[in-house]
Amino acid sequence: MTKPKENSIINKSLEYLRETSKDLLDLSVTILFDYKKLMRGMGIYKNYNENYFYKKIPYLKRSSYFTVKNDKIYLNTKGRIKIIKDIIKEKNKTKKWNNKWIAVIFDVPEINRRERNFLRRELKWIGFKELQHSIWIFPFDIKKELLTLLVLWKNDFCGDIRILMINEIIEDKDFRKNFDL
Repeated sequence: MTKPKENSIINKSLEYLRETSKDLLDLSVTILFDYKKLMRGMGIYKNYNENYFYKKIPYLKRSSYFTVKNDKIYLNTKGRIKIIKDIIKEKNKTKKWNNKWIAVIFDVPEINRRERNFLRRELKWIGFKELQHSIWIFPFDIKKELLTLLVLWKNDFCGDIRILMINEIIEDKDFRKNFDL
């Protein structure tokens, strides 16, 4: 499925949920939203008439980020991953370093090469740098978001994935330069 356009109802809905969902990282919570609260929260009443929004609801229902059950719209796993990645991207822009590194280490068997490559691609997209083939580091505190993503991704993984908090890496000048620290 294609990426939603920046000003689309799907993107606006994801942004609204990102800003208002306190339980986004709690996977035991199902995120459901009703149209009226969404319209008020997004300022739809002010900018558009109600009919405009109701015409856009089918786009939400067909979107790969949402699931419809009993005529209610729920945020699904793919939608949650998209929002969490957007949160990480935002934190990446603030660049407040606490002089600690976060590392992801993994041992994914060769038979699961596809999953291993997926994990590497995602870590690279987030902004991690490769210390070794199966050790990736990042300077900003995204532990909660990363743990949630790993749980969401883990359904597809066979192997061992660990997260480490590192106080110091000796001879880390090259990594500091890579991260502009």
